[in-house]
Amino acid sequence: MFMASRKETFPLYSLGSRTAHLDRLRREAFDVIVIGGGITGAGVAWDAATRGLRVALVEQGDFAGGTSSRSTKLLHGGLRYLQQADIGLVREALQERGVMQRLAPHLVELYPFLFPIYGGLAERAKLAAGLTLYDALALGSGAPRHSWLGADATRRLAPGLTMNGLDGAFVYRDAQTDDARMVVEVLRGAVAHGAVVVNRVAMREVTRHHGTVTGAMVEDTVTGETTSVDAPVVVAATGVWLERLVRPRTGQPRVRPAKGVHLFVPLDGFPADAAVYASTTRDRRLFFIVPWLGVAMLGTTDTPYDGDLASPETQASEVEYLLEATSRAFPSVALKSSDILSTQAGLRPLVSTETGDDRATRTLSREDRVWEAEPGVVAIAGGKLTTFRHMAQRVVDLVATRLVGPKATGPAVTRQRPLAGFARPMSGVEYTAWREGALAGVEAGRARTIRSMLVTRYGAHFRAIESLIDGDPSMGGPLSPNDPAVQSCRAEALFAIRHEQAVSISDVLARRLRVSLLTHDQGRAAACDVASMFASEHGWTDGQRADALREYEADIAQFAVPGSPRTPIDKTPGWVAPVMGAGALTSAAVD
Repeated sequence: MFMASRKETFPLYSLGSRTAHLDRLRREAFDVIVIGGGITGAGVAWDAATRGLRVALVEQGDFAGGTSSRSTKLLHGGLRYLQQADIGLVREALQERGVMQRLAPHLVELYPFLFPIYGGLAERAKLAAGLTLYDALALGSGAPRHSWLGADATRRLAPGLTMNGLDGAFVYRDAQTDDARMVVEVLRGAVAHGAVVVNRVAMREVTRHHGTVTGAMVEDTVTGETTSVDAPVVVAATGVWLERLVRPRTGQPRVRPAKGVHLFVPLDGFPADAAVYASTTRDRRLFFIVPWLGVAMLGTTDTPYDGDLASPETQASEVEYLLEATSRAFPSVALKSSDILSTQAGLRPLVSTETGDDRATRTLSREDRVWEAEPGVVAIAGGKLTTFRHMAQRVVDLVATRLVGPKATGPAVTRQRPLAGFARPMSGVEYTAWREGALAGVEAGRARTIRSMLVTRYGAHFRAIESLIDGDPSMGGPLSPNDPAVQSCRAEALFAIRHEQAVSISDVLARRLRVSLLTHDQGRAAACDVASMFASEHGWTDGQRADALREYEADIAQFAVPGSPRTPIDKTPGWVAPVMGAGALTSAAVD
C-alpha cells in the first residue's frame, strides 16, 4: 500500500480517486506541476516522483486522450530513420525498447517484422547493411539478429503477400504495445511514489509573483471549480498543444503537428504471427501491417496538419491511400472500405527550429527537444513513444536545476523501477517463467483465457480484476459478446471506473480497453452495459445515463469510416450492481 496522504490509502493497483487527488491538489504545495497526461507527461511525473519530488500532474481531457492513444503501438528503433541518418535516435530508441521490455514485460512484446524484397540484389544488399547496423545498435537489448527467408519460406509465412518479383524477405524484431495502457501503468508508477495525478483538469494560466513562477491556476472541467496550485516549476508536456501554453520565442523550437492515420480491419488474410513492412504505391513511403489485439492495423500516413487539434478525423482520401497500398502488398485480401472496423487519426508533435519551415513532415526528425521556455517553465516537444522514459529523465534533470537545498534531487532511478506490480526488472526468459507460473493450475477454457488476457494487460496486478469476478461471476462475461476480437471481460470495465479514473464511457471503451477500435460499431454494443456500471457506481439518474450515451455516440464519430452508416446505441439497461462477495475489491477508496 502507498499512503497518499494522512486520510487516503490507495492500493498499488489503483490510480486513486479523482476526489482524493483533487483534495490534495487544493491542500498541498508541490515541487513541480506537470501539464499533460500523455506518455511524456506521465513519464515526467514518474521520474520526478521516484526521485522524491512532490509532483502534481493535470490533464485537460482523459489520460492518453490524444497522441498517446493513437500511435502505431510500437516500441521500436525506427528502421526508416536510418535513411535520415538519425543514428543517435535509433540507438536511443532501441536501447530504451530493451529497458521497457524489462520494466513492463507484459506490455512490450518482441514481434517478428517481415520486410519483403522485390528489387533484386541491390535492394537486398542495401537493406542487409541497414539491418546489420540496426542489430548493432540494439546490442544488449535482448532482440535476436535479423535473418533472411527465401521466396518459398516467405510465401509460407505470409501466403497472401504479392509474389510477383519477390526475392524473399528479411525478418527482424521490434516490439509492440498498447500505448494507452502504457500511459496508465506509468501513471500508476508515479502515484505509487506519491504523485497527484488527475484527469479532466485544465491549466488556465501560469501564476507568477514579481515575475517569478509560483505555480498554475487550474480548473476542474467536471465541476468548473478553479484552484491555484503552488510549485516553483511548471513542465509543459502537452504535445501539439504546446504553443497554446508556451509562446515560442526567437530561436526556440516550434511544434509542427503531423497527422498520422491508421485503419483497423479483420485479421483474415494477413499473417497472424508477423507484421509486414510494405511500401505505398504513390510516394513509396513505408507503412506497417501489424496484428494487434486480434485485428490488423494498417498505417500510417504522414502529412502536415493545421486543423482542430482536439478532433483530427480520418478523411476519405486517406482511407483510399492506405487501402490502395495494402491491396498492392496483399492483392488476394481485396480490402474494401466496408471491411474497415474503425479508423484512428493522431497528431505527432514534430519539432522545427526554423520559422516558416515548409519541409515535408516525413523529413523532420523525431528527436525531442527539452528547453526552459522562461525561468521556471520547462517545455518538451517531439520524441517518440519508445523514448519517453529517457525524455522524461532529461526533463527532470533540467527541473532539478531550478530546485535548491532540500528540494534538490539525485539521478534518475526509473531504469530499475518495474511497473505493474512486478518486484524487479525481468528478462524475457524470466518473464516467460513468471507468466507460466501465473497460468499454472488454471484449467483450459474461459477461466484460462481470462487469466491469460489479464496477465497480458495488467501484469502482476491481474488478481485485482479477478477478485471482481470472484465476487460476481457475471463479471467474467465478455464485454462485447458478439465481437470475437474483443476479449475484454466486464470486470475490466468496472475496474477502470473504480481504479483508473475513468470518467466517461469513452475513457473505458476507447482508451482503457480499446474496444472502440476493434469493432464495426466502435463499441456501441458494449456502451449501455458500461453506462449502467457508471450509474450504479456514481448514482447516475436515467437522464445522466442517457446523456453519457449521447456523449459516447459523439465521441466515437472520430473512429468511424468516413461516410459509413452508424448503428445507434441500444439504450436498454444492461447491468445491475452485484452483491460483492468476500473476495471482491472494495470501492471505498475510489470514488
